[in-house]
Amino acid sequence: MTQFDLQVLAESALEAAQEGAQILLKHLDASNEDLVIRAKRDGSPVSSADLASHKAIFDRLAPLGIPIISEEGELPPVRERQGWAWFWLVDPLDGTESFLHHRSGFAVNIALCNADGPVIGVVADPLGGRAFLGVVGKGAEEVQLDDLTQRKTLAPPPAQPPYRLVLSRNEIAHVPDLLPPGIAANDVIAEPVSGALKFCLLATGEAAIHARTGPYMEWDCAAGDGILRAIGLTTFDRRTSETLRYNSTTLRVEGLWVSRV
Repeated sequence: MTQFDLQVLAESALEAAQEGAQILLKHLDASNEDLVIRAKRDGSPVSSADLASHKAIFDRLAPLGIPIISEEGELPPVRERQGWAWFWLVDPLDGTESFLHHRSGFAVNIALCNADGPVIGVVADPLGGRAFLGVVGKGAEEVQLDDLTQRKTLAPPPAQPPYRLVLSRNEIAHVPDLLPPGIAANDVIAEPVSGALKFCLLATGEAAIHARTGPYMEWDCAAGDGILRAIGLTTFDRRTSETLRYNSTTLRVEGLWVSRV
């Protein structure tokens, strides 16, 4: 990457996530009557908080000159996207249902990707007051959202049984069907966790495995995947057993798994 400084881009992504998180907290403090909520074409909810966070992130990242794919933005045509060497993947409010129910687990996701996948990943946890930043080749950090200079390097210890498996709240598969090869179900404790924070729990060492069978979108997992790549972990596509890839025609991910075991 010759025309960009990855560390500069990482700091810009972190600042953008901080701004998005601050906006979400302001909307969370407002009454539900103040939130404008509508259903998107796929039936999922979108609120004025999603849109306000999107605008703040877009305004911060757009001047950097790298194309942006955001859940709440206009999706460029596939032919145009396939010509991109670098692009941002953004979810300005990951976990809208959790947000609307004032439940922990919603986040801001920002990832910088190239043809190989995420190179920078940022997940901001507004309620937890922390963010997670990963840069491939440079490692990952936990960052305080109210002071971005306060950081802790992430270097999770080797996983020990019983292994904590974090999964989606609406996961329908049974635990044995979720596990990576070679792991026995009786060595696992499963726990539902909302959104991209599942990836972050692996980065901190608080969880050992994350698996998902249901489909979702690339902007839901790219940032978390980038953080894990920064500490040497690989996220696999459940269908192909290959490293997860991005900027597909549909931008859909049909299940995944990643493990520290």
